[in-house]
Amino acid sequence: MKKIFFVFLTEIKNRVLRPTFWIFTLGLPVVAFLLTWGFTRASGDSQESLLSLIAPSQQTEVWGFVDQSGLLIKIPADLEEAGVTLERFADTKSADAALLNDEIAEYYVFPEDLIEQGEYYLVTPDFSPLEGAEYNWAIDWMLTLNLLGGNEELAAQVQYPMIETRISKSPDQPAADQDNPLAFAVPYAITIFFYMMIFSSASMMLNSISSEKQNRVIEVLLLSVSPHQLLVGKIVALGLIGMAQTGIYIGIGTILLKLSGRSFEAAANFDIPQNLIVWGVVFFLLGYSIYASLMAGAGALAPNAREASQLTFILIIPLIIPLFFISILITRPNDLISVLVSMFPFSAPVAMMTRIAAGGIPWWHPVLAAVIMAATAYLIIILVARLFRAQTLLSGQEVKPLAYFKLLFSRG
Repeated sequence: MKKIFFVFLTEIKNRVLRPTFWIFTLGLPVVAFLLTWGFTRASGDSQESLLSLIAPSQQTEVWGFVDQSGLLIKIPADLEEAGVTLERFADTKSADAALLNDEIAEYYVFPEDLIEQGEYYLVTPDFSPLEGAEYNWAIDWMLTLNLLGGNEELAAQVQYPMIETRISKSPDQPAADQDNPLAFAVPYAITIFFYMMIFSSASMMLNSISSEKQNRVIEVLLLSVSPHQLLVGKIVALGLIGMAQTGIYIGIGTILLKLSGRSFEAAANFDIPQNLIVWGVVFFLLGYSIYASLMAGAGALAPNAREASQLTFILIIPLIIPLFFISILITRPNDLISVLVSMFPFSAPVAMMTRIAAGGIPWWHPVLAAVIMAATAYLIIILVARLFRAQTLLSGQEVKPLAYFKLLFSRG
């Protein structure tokens, strides 16, 4: 235990005393905070949302139409609330005059045989052969309303016949509000965040082992400690450093979310699951333990850091899998593929956190995934410790994925 603690303290000192560590740990949150603060300050005390600071302000659009069919009697009253104005013209001559005077953006002509032909015309001020026809929802809504005799309720049913409402039966983790834009954005951000944090923390292990092996420091350490003690000490030390960085990022992110809630209504009304932080710590530590151990094995086998980095892509492929199924994980967290990806120990740390953030999953799913990951991490640590042998460290052989896994599961 004392030897593990010695390795632990040595690794902590080597990492924490580096200026680059503090630049990376504090620099990124400070930049993010300053950007968010700048947006919030720019919005002032008005009710203008953060989105309006990025997107151009929406102006009322005026479109004209000439009804030669006599069918378009009623103009929907709710169009003005959506920033659209439809202006009726008696003939194309008056519509052309309004178009030339920039009183309208364009106008539509509905011929007498509108029902028989099912075709109407759009007149624009500019000619663009490369520009295709655009879907105009306002015109479509007016047509639907008038063809159904002006019955707005019936027209709405025809226009939007099916509305999906998700109901979660889980009493522990209610599903997120699907009407809130952050219901998809937050789980997506958490997926990317956990992928980056686990990968960056595990990469610290690869760099540490590779540099110590290249400088022959690891050979001296192995004279005093066993490979298992060396590996455990480094995993615990770098894991705590990575968790501290994660805690700082989560803390800054929470502050930014509350800060943005002053002017971003979607953020103010979005509730993050209460158990997200607890499970975040659990799955980060377990995911880090698995991939840090694999990275340590790559560092022990490869002659230098450059050769070891070639194995990195092969090792992290399972961690990338949730990114391909992110839409399913967020919108359908209880589908079979979502459950399988989140139970597979090498993709579970990212996939399960995405499902937890999406909400509505049974309580025992993250528990079972954590147990599977813990058993996997323990097995990998034992297997990787075998690679810290003199004949492996001094071999200097070219690193290949097949050779890595062959040595990993060898008995000798």
